[in-house]
Amino acid sequence: MRTIEEVRSLVLSTIRSTPAETVSLSAALGRVLSETVVAPHDVPSFANSAMDGFAVRGDDVATDDAVLEVVADVAAGQTTATPVQEGQAVKIMTGAPMPDGADTVVRVEDTEEADGKVTIRVATAPGTSVRPPGGDVAAGSTVFPAGARLSAPHIGVLATIGVTTPRVARRPRVAVMSTGDELVSPDTETLAPGMIRDSNRPMILELVADAGADPLDFGRIPDDPDSLRAALGHAAAEADAIVTSGGVSMGEFDVTKMVLKDEADVEFFPVAMKPGKPQGFGLVGARPFFGLPGNPVSVLVSFEQFVRPALLAMQGATALLRPRVMGVAGVRMQSDPAKEEFVRARFANDAIPPEVVPTGGQGSHVLSGAANADVFAVVPRDVGEIAVGDEVILELFRATETRRPDDG
Repeated sequence: MRTIEEVRSLVLSTIRSTPAETVSLSAALGRVLSETVVAPHDVPSFANSAMDGFAVRGDDVATDDAVLEVVADVAAGQTTATPVQEGQAVKIMTGAPMPDGADTVVRVEDTEEADGKVTIRVATAPGTSVRPPGGDVAAGSTVFPAGARLSAPHIGVLATIGVTTPRVARRPRVAVMSTGDELVSPDTETLAPGMIRDSNRPMILELVADAGADPLDFGRIPDDPDSLRAALGHAAAEADAIVTSGGVSMGEFDVTKMVLKDEADVEFFPVAMKPGKPQGFGLVGARPFFGLPGNPVSVLVSFEQFVRPALLAMQGATALLRPRVMGVAGVRMQSDPAKEEFVRARFANDAIPPEVVPTGGQGSHVLSGAANADVFAVVPRDVGEIAVGDEVILELFRATETRRPDDG
């Protein structure tokens, strides 16, 4: 059996980047920057108040109960030409520019204002509650490197510095198809004996979209070699990558393997992982082809370990893998030491480090357990048991990527 790392390395070695394009901020969520963003100016671009209060000279409020003359008001979006001189103060709102001469802001809660004067009840150190120019982002500094995947806060920062049309990688087009004569549409009301609703394809379509790619729905393909060949040829002509589910194991009717086993650029092999042991990978018409197993939890785990990193790599992302942290096993976990196992688990409580327990049955068909899971509790190869209270690796499969393949 091949290790996960070996298969992932094989996959990533075949990946080609998609070209760059310019998009609006409204279309930038989840996209990957294709070039470094450099700040054109300081943020903030002027010194401003971090509090509602009074802008003063720090030397004037070195002791409690200083009394100062209020000479002006300034709100956010306004300026004042009145400087602050010795013994004076300017009433100021959060975000308003600091008036000349002032270097400190006293919050309004520490003051009393009456008859054109303000009493500063609490001594305040110079520089308090003042946001300096460039305190967030300095002009000329790298704001985000190429390869960063844009979240909502990233987009807010880009708006702040006036970068409204970032250069990002084009979304990879990914053909998705499920195979099997037993599959029927999810909207089928009554199932005939031996039939199941197609759950893999709707799930994979959403997983592809969540990875920043553009899913192309190629539907359900029957267990017919000619139909599958036609679908794969069509997919290779339209897509940047192809993902199928089912038909990759050792069964007599595993049509995907039957059709592609003689292709020089496609391999089918067992991987030392649970769930998801049978895998297929290679090139179909020069397009990366991922032949995932048929059981839905195997599909999810396989997608997370191989397909998602590949789709992110196609977009030039530098972080490809979900974050991992250490937790504590709330129950005994047994595993086949020949395989790396991904136990679907939930947080048992609010403890730190987090304590986790399995979500229920761990069969590769029990998709409800994965839906209710917070993490994968990862049991490495060569480990047969994790006892109650032992440390366990937690893969946060709902969180944004933070790791690179060579991070371990």
